[in-house]
Amino acid sequence: MKKVVIIGSGGHGREIAEILQHQAAQDGTLMVQGFLDENPARHGQVIDDLPILGDWAWFETINKNEVAVICAVGTPAVARRLVQRARAMDLSFVNALSPLAHISPRATLGQGIVVFPHVVVNTGAHIGSYSTLNLATTVSHDTKIGEYCNLNPSVHLAGNVTIGNGCYIGMGTNVIQGKSIGDDAIVGAGAVVIRDLPANVTAVGIPAKIIKTNKE
Repeated sequence: MKKVVIIGSGGHGREIAEILQHQAAQDGTLMVQGFLDENPARHGQVIDDLPILGDWAWFETINKNEVAVICAVGTPAVARRLVQRARAMDLSFVNALSPLAHISPRATLGQGIVVFPHVVVNTGAHIGSYSTLNLATTVSHDTKIGEYCNLNPSVHLAGNVTIGNGCYIGMGTNVIQGKSIGDDAIVGAGAVVIRDLPANVTAVGIPAKIIKTNKE
């Protein structure tokens, strides 16, 4: 049985803990051990019956082959930094896949992915590593989502959509079929994307319009 440590102990981390616990109850292949947090003031606290184990130094006290991790930080740039640190320590990653989600057997998944309850991932879709699909998000056929993306609750992607790496897609966003969103783009809540969006922009509204260029 693999012991799982959740990187990040905020609200997002607590939600992921519940997904993992539900997953463990279904298949019995993992056990949630606790949280990692870089804030020393939080070390030793217990949140939702799970301990905050410490910071990165904690991994030097255990057999790393017996544990796996998952990142529970929703900001793509911060998640990328934390994942890269974990990978540099040769830590392995698990996927947190809610048993209440539907994932097509013909979809492909990377590693370190979080899929919340009531998510639908349809045939031919691809979800890149270290990405999160929040509550009730839908991903239609043949849509490709890059790495380090955060799709907030109730995002709906039609078929053949392409989402680049490091994108943050706001709650309730809709993207029509065949459109693409470039790397590190931000799309505001409730937007409707009917045209391709380039990398490193922020877009909002119905239809979505670019309002600024983001820092790379």
